[in-house]
Amino acid sequence: MGSRTRFGKSLTAVLIVGALALAGCASAESSGESGDTRTPPAVGMVGEQASDTTGSVAQLTFSVQALAAVLDPTKTAARGGSGGDELAAVYDVLLRYDGDSNEYEPRLAQSLTANDAGTVWTLKLRPGVTFSDGTPLDANAVVASIDRYNNGRGNGAAVWLEAVESTTAVDPQTVEFRLRTAWPTFPSMLALGHGMIVAPGAGEGEAFKPIGAGPFVLDRYAPNEERVLTARADYWNGKPSAEKLKFVALSGSRENLESMKTNGIDIGFLRGNPSAIYDAIDAGYPGYFSILDSGGAELVNNREGRPGADVRVRKAIALAIDPELVGQRGDDGLGLPGKALFDERSRWATDVDALPYDPDAARKLLDEAKADGYDGRLDYVVLQVPNEQAIGLAVQSLLQAVGFTVNIINANNAGDIVKQVYVQHDYDMAHAGIGLYESIPFLGLQTTLDGSSTSNFSGYSNPAMDALLDKLQAADGDDEIRGVLGEIQTEWNETMPSVPTSSVMIYVSWQKDVHGVVPTATGIMLLDKAWRG
Repeated sequence: MGSRTRFGKSLTAVLIVGALALAGCASAESSGESGDTRTPPAVGMVGEQASDTTGSVAQLTFSVQALAAVLDPTKTAARGGSGGDELAAVYDVLLRYDGDSNEYEPRLAQSLTANDAGTVWTLKLRPGVTFSDGTPLDANAVVASIDRYNNGRGNGAAVWLEAVESTTAVDPQTVEFRLRTAWPTFPSMLALGHGMIVAPGAGEGEAFKPIGAGPFVLDRYAPNEERVLTARADYWNGKPSAEKLKFVALSGSRENLESMKTNGIDIGFLRGNPSAIYDAIDAGYPGYFSILDSGGAELVNNREGRPGADVRVRKAIALAIDPELVGQRGDDGLGLPGKALFDERSRWATDVDALPYDPDAARKLLDEAKADGYDGRLDYVVLQVPNEQAIGLAVQSLLQAVGFTVNIINANNAGDIVKQVYVQHDYDMAHAGIGLYESIPFLGLQTTLDGSSTSNFSGYSNPAMDALLDKLQAADGDDEIRGVLGEIQTEWNETMPSVPTSSVMIYVSWQKDVHGVVPTATGIMLLDKAWRG
C-alpha cells in the first residue's frame, strides 16, 4: 500500500489559553433568574449563506473579544475572537479545518500524506506562494518558522517536540515530518500556530514585523482601539474581496449585537451571553455557531500546601456544586450547564456521567478531610463583573452549605486572574474555564492534564491520566476517540482536577448582506473572500 492523504477523520481540540478561558459562562449584563429556556442551534452555519456570490467592499469591520497585543504566533495563541482571526489574515494556514466534513483541507499546502504506519507525514507546498515581502514560501521557510515557533514555546510546542522527531526540507516544495509514534490527528497542528508560517525576514524582539503569506498586511495598530489590515494584490488565491479589514473590540456580546443593529460593525464575536446570541439568531443575523466544552469551570489548585492537594477536598467541591443553580445565577438559565468534560450536544459526548450534585456525599468527604486536620477554608478568586460575581456567590453558598468556609477574592480584570491563577498559581479555587474546542479534543486535554505540561494551571499530576492522554493521541476515528474520552471522564471523576460547570456558546455573526466568511479550527474566521453588498 502506498501513502494516503490524511485530512479526514476526527481531529484534535485545543485548550483555550488562560486569558481566553476567563470570560466564564455569560456576559456582564446577564444575571438573575428568568426560567426561560431555549434550544441552541446545531454547530455550524446558521441562516442563509450566499457563498456562490462574489463582490468587493472598501472595508469590513470585525468586533472581536480581544485585540491581540502582537501578531506573533509564538505569543498570541491561534484562537478565534482573540487574535486568531488577525493571525490567519496575515499568515494564512497550511491547512484549514472544514467543520461540515470534519476534514483538514489544503490552504498554503497542496497536500499532506502519511505512510502506512502513520509515522512519516509528507507536506507538499503550493507552488509560487510568496510572503508579503516578496520572498518565497518554500520548505526551508516552513522548517525555520516551525523551529522558531517551538523555540518560542508557542501554544502546543511542547506536544510537538515530544511527538515529532524531525522536520526536514526534502526539496524546495516538500517538508517531511517524522513522528516517534503514530499520531492520526497530527494534521490539526498545521491548522493552528505551527501552520502560520512567519517569513524569515520578520525579525525578532522589538524589530519583529508580522510578515506572512496571508491575504492581508498590517496597516496600523492602536493598542486597545483598533488594528487595520490592507489587502495584498499578490496573494496566492487572488486579491481579497475587502480592501481593508478593521478589527476592534467592544465591551461585550450585547454591545457587538447593538453595534450590528446600527451598522457600526459588519461581523461580531458573541461569546458566553446566551440571550445576546439568541437575540442575534432571532433577528436573522447569519453566522457560525459553536460550543466551547467546559468553557465555564471552577479551577482547583492541586499543588502541595493547597486544600485541593487532597482528592477528598476536590471531590467534595465537585459534589457540592449544582451546575443548574450556577447557570441560573450566571446566565438566566439560558446556557449549557453540566459537569461533564463534553456537553451532551457535543460530538465528543460520552456515555460516562459526570459526578452528580450530592451535598450529603460532599459533606461526608469534607468531614473526613477535616478529621485529618483541614480547616475547611478556601480562597476563591472571582472576576469583579456582575455575572461572574453572581456565579461566585452561588458557588460560595453551595460550598458553605456542606461545611466549607469560602473567602471570595475579587479580581479587578482578566489580566489579574491570568497573573494570579495561570502565572503565579496563587489560588485555592478560581472561576474561569478549561475550554475544549469541538473541532479538536486532544491538545486541550493534554495541556490541561499532563503532569509535565507548562500550561497545567492546576498542578494536577497523575500517571494513569498521562497514559490515557497517550492513548487519546494514538486514537484514530470518532468511535475510538470517544471511547478513550469516556475513560478520561472516568479517571476525571475519580481524581477531579477541577470542576466544569458549563459549556459556552459562541456565535460569530455578520450582517445579512455579508458573504464569504469561512470558519476554520478554534473558531477562526478566514476573510480573504469576505465582502458586503
